[in-house]
Amino acid sequence: MKNIFIKVLLIFAFILCCVMPSFAIEENAALKSYGINSVTFDDSGNFITINSSDADEYKLEINPKLFIVQEENKAFFDLPNAVLKSSKQNIIVKSDTIKEIIVSQHSTNPDIVRFVVYYNPEYNPNNIKLKRVNETFFITFKNPTIANYYFQEIYNESGVKGLLEPTEIQPKIIGMQNIFKEINASFSDTENQAQNDDQNFILTNKELYLQSKYYINNINFKGTMPVITGFGNYTLSKPIYLSSPSRVAYDVYNAVVNPTIRNKEIAFGNNSSIKIGQFDKSTARIVLTDNHPERYVPVIYGDMQKLVFFDTKTTPLNLYSTLTDLTAITYEKPDGQFYSFKMVFSKPLIYGINRTSKSLDLLLYNLNNYYEGALSSELRDTPFGNFTLKEIKGGGAKLSIPLENGDMTNVFLGGDGKTLRIKSKIIKPAPQKEEPLELKTPKIVIPLIEKISGKKYVVIDPGHGGSDVGATRNNVYEKDIVLDMSKRVEKLLTKKGYIVKMTRKDDTTVSLQERVDFSESIQPDVYVSIHVNSSNSDTPTGIETHYYKDNSLELAKYVHASMLNNVNAKDRGLFKSKFYVINHTTSPAILVETGFISNPSERAQLVTESRKNATAKAIAEGIDEYLKK
Repeated sequence: MKNIFIKVLLIFAFILCCVMPSFAIEENAALKSYGINSVTFDDSGNFITINSSDADEYKLEINPKLFIVQEENKAFFDLPNAVLKSSKQNIIVKSDTIKEIIVSQHSTNPDIVRFVVYYNPEYNPNNIKLKRVNETFFITFKNPTIANYYFQEIYNESGVKGLLEPTEIQPKIIGMQNIFKEINASFSDTENQAQNDDQNFILTNKELYLQSKYYINNINFKGTMPVITGFGNYTLSKPIYLSSPSRVAYDVYNAVVNPTIRNKEIAFGNNSSIKIGQFDKSTARIVLTDNHPERYVPVIYGDMQKLVFFDTKTTPLNLYSTLTDLTAITYEKPDGQFYSFKMVFSKPLIYGINRTSKSLDLLLYNLNNYYEGALSSELRDTPFGNFTLKEIKGGGAKLSIPLENGDMTNVFLGGDGKTLRIKSKIIKPAPQKEEPLELKTPKIVIPLIEKISGKKYVVIDPGHGGSDVGATRNNVYEKDIVLDMSKRVEKLLTKKGYIVKMTRKDDTTVSLQERVDFSESIQPDVYVSIHVNSSNSDTPTGIETHYYKDNSLELAKYVHASMLNNVNAKDRGLFKSKFYVINHTTSPAILVETGFISNPSERAQLVTESRKNATAKAIAEGIDEYLKK
């Protein structure tokens, strides 16, 4: 018996030896590499930002060890499981503390990126720290306060050049022994002449350390699209349109152009060309010549390392492989004549900026899920309230913000490439919209009803009704579809033992405030508003679930999951949206968009018995699961 037991133990030990390594391999394989797109020195000179699209999935050791080599006045630390996607970066800094920063791929198996900081002798290297704020990493040299969202200006209409702080910085050009000769050879012999595209200046050794945030390294092409590459972070100017020949120019503030490509005109496509000159010591100028220069839009990537000029009329998109969702919109408190709002996305955004005499157009190319109603709710009654949002053929959406001639708009990108801030100096703010007439109707005071003890109450709100038909196409009305669906939900929930109250049971007009008052008089356990979606385009399809207050998120998750399980439709996601009824009710409240009436195929489904039954079953089961939890 003893021998048998020993044999069993040996067999078990052998199995463990075979299996454990595979567990370790699987665990290591699950680790997410941190892809570093760029490293940028901040204007203040207190820190650098490490930009990546992988930060939200990357797990970092709490305190990577800082190694100090005192005799060389250098310190370094290693970022484990990290990959440098850009080229090796050397940054020369002219400040009282830091002299040079080198970022390189130290090893590839394992993947380690090394940050080496050379400092002045009087500096205490123990001040160098690695911090993480939201999805952005920072290497700090003092102890600065870093905002929750670190923004980099990527578009500026005010024409302001130069950094906000006096720190002077320029990437170090590696492997060019005659850098001064090459730069000076391409410069003219005076600094005081009138400036134009081709004007350059003589640089002395001292002036080589420019106030520069971006080094333009090369021009190549993706098909017929010019692609400008470099490292650092660029800020684009408002486009300048010129004639004879027809061309458009963009200034890139705080930028230096590689002398090997400076002022070289490169032809592409049919009778088109592009060149980049050093307009002055800290400004590059990109000039694109074409018969229709207004069709070209600069497309900006989240890593800020390349700039693509995209012909919106003829070039196939093919700009991205990763889609993103719009997850939040926030209008920010006005600052004098400056107004701003912020958009947050699930993945790094790829977008173009097109400035016309009447608007600023943001072409959100890789945008997948979004909801126009959420934008309308947040920006209504603000200077941005007259925006339009239209689908782009082939994917994405165009957000147009009306502007007058004297208005100035700057655009900022979050350090993680997922947050966009639009800040406008508006000379004549847009007049505030009046509240919808239905919000001004006197409140109908309904006394609280007496509830049956032990019973749970549900308010179902069929959207629209009466003279308010809601969305419509081909004589199909939203008000009719959602009333039918709501009655089916009522029947299913009543069978389950819930007491269900309807804000309307027939084709009558009920104001938003009346719906809220009705719910408040009942104080139900849940409030569910049922709607059908619509778009200017006939392309979008799918279901969405909206909540606003934190007490409603869990209900939204249950109902949305049930919808996905029961309804054969595209998942457009959960949204935090400031709809009136779900904002003003105190009970957990959600709004369900059951499909798009504007899509011919989905419209045909929405009026069928099978789709109505599936939707009603999904909503009822989601509510039931939530209330039974």
